[in-house]
Amino acid sequence: MSGRRSTLVLADDHPMMLEGLGKLLEPSFAVVAKTTDGLELLEAAARLRPDFVITDVSMPGIDGIEATRRLATLSPATRVLILSFHSEASWVQAAFEAGAWGYLTKTAGAEEIEGAIREVRAGQFYVSPSVTRGFILHTRAEAQAAASPLPEPEEVLTPREQDVVRLVGRGLPNKEIASDLGVSVTTVRTHLNRVYDKLGRGNRVQLALYAAQCAGIAI
Repeated sequence: MSGRRSTLVLADDHPMMLEGLGKLLEPSFAVVAKTTDGLELLEAAARLRPDFVITDVSMPGIDGIEATRRLATLSPATRVLILSFHSEASWVQAAFEAGAWGYLTKTAGAEEIEGAIREVRAGQFYVSPSVTRGFILHTRAEAQAAASPLPEPEEVLTPREQDVVRLVGRGLPNKEIASDLGVSVTTVRTHLNRVYDKLGRGNRVQLALYAAQCAGIAI
């Protein structure tokens, strides 16, 4: 990746944010594509094989976490950095487990983003200082909780609840889960609330991580 300007593909579902990010980075990097959709991001990355992808989490099509996971196969040499409003440690963990090399919040300026790219280019992982402490504490708590693993899904969840968890693990939003299962969005929310209660998983990212870790649910 040395000897030339590194190539970037940028992805964000807010066009103004996307244009602003491009203007910040174009003086130092070659921005070869800008996309507002997760599936468009995958297509552009597979075609252009950029050095880096910088992507938001929440996007149409598929989210940035799922896109990161798929990019590991589509463009293995591409290194992904997440740039998101989400600063919760669970999002950071989900990003790195999906294969991200860096995680920045959208409060980051050009200097921090460029610095993060340089660190990742050198083979280092990068976490924005604003989320580092929370991420470390969260990781410690996860390690302690590992001593008491959660039950297998078939032990505590109904077959339909298992279907919902499987689709959450694939990164689908409630509307697409409802369409896939032939039920209403309200019914999906009801199933999710029951799953949260049964598993003690209070948010969607934690539930997606659980789905990925369970051999009983095919992602």
